[in-house]
Amino acid sequence: MNEKREKDDQKTEHMMYLWDILSRGGVLTKAEVAEKFHIHIRTVSRYFDDIRRHLDLRNTETGLRQQLIYDRNQKVYRIENLENSMVSPGELLGICKILIASRAFRRKTLESLMERLLQTAVCQSGQEDVKTYMKHELFDYKDPCHGEPDVEALWHMIGAINKHHVLRFRYKGIHDTRGKMKEVQPEGMVFSEYYFYLIATPTESAAAGKEETRVYRVDRMSHIEDREETFDVAYSSRLREGVFKNSIQFMYPGELQMVRFIYSGPSLEAVLDRLPTAQARQQKDGTWLVTDRIQGDGIVMWFLSQGSMVEVLYPESLRQKWLAEAEKIVETGKRGRAGKV
Repeated sequence: MNEKREKDDQKTEHMMYLWDILSRGGVLTKAEVAEKFHIHIRTVSRYFDDIRRHLDLRNTETGLRQQLIYDRNQKVYRIENLENSMVSPGELLGICKILIASRAFRRKTLESLMERLLQTAVCQSGQEDVKTYMKHELFDYKDPCHGEPDVEALWHMIGAINKHHVLRFRYKGIHDTRGKMKEVQPEGMVFSEYYFYLIATPTESAAAGKEETRVYRVDRMSHIEDREETFDVAYSSRLREGVFKNSIQFMYPGELQMVRFIYSGPSLEAVLDRLPTAQARQQKDGTWLVTDRIQGDGIVMWFLSQGSMVEVLYPESLRQKWLAEAEKIVETGKRGRAGKV
């Protein structure tokens, strides 16, 4: 009995070794397995048959359609179609490029994160190429000037949001060196333009019955504490991060307003990517009349970045703000030229 149990344990150990390599995209030969475990080739063949049967059963249950094949060109065994259950090298390359372009993290953090993604999410055969591409791109990467967000704090705050718990933290504004303690009812978390933001209502505003949603940059927060005090949120008034992100620009909160402008640039696609809920109608002169519901005045920054390709029509208050900023740019340019002369 003990001898049989020992053989079963030995087989289990061997099978786990084979599965660990093959399931990660690795390859094996019968000869190397036989040599490693000092077993007969016929025993190795039975191991591979067991893996085939296991894959057939899994395919029926999950629809992954994986199979153990013998590659006659390389003379190795491998699992085919493993990419169905893992991230492909191309997909991971895209994810890594997005992470780099976000400039949310410092270089060392990115290197560590990408290395772990490579080890756990990608077939072994594609890891080296992706690692080489990312190494070249990270070589010229410059750390962002802003503080790096504490990902554990992010997770901590998401928990408070889901449980409707009051949060307390110290917050440093742009010109604030010491910071002030804040107590808020957290509503959501978004990422935009290099930063993570907590969307929340100050507890004093909520107590006074005011709808005063504010935006806090997470990298400016410290001493974050879940007060474990529950607040009520009506289902109909809960914050939907996706809707909020679509209606606000550069995280400048404010009243929701209808905006209309003329766009005469070459790429309407770029406008609609920036304003995903906008509606555009082509005019007789080839320009586009664009309308959208925008929260706050942060959209002015985007208008100015478009130069003469944009003319703001409505509301009048937004049009005047846009014109005033454009005039300041012209005046600043004139003073600069005069100073050089």
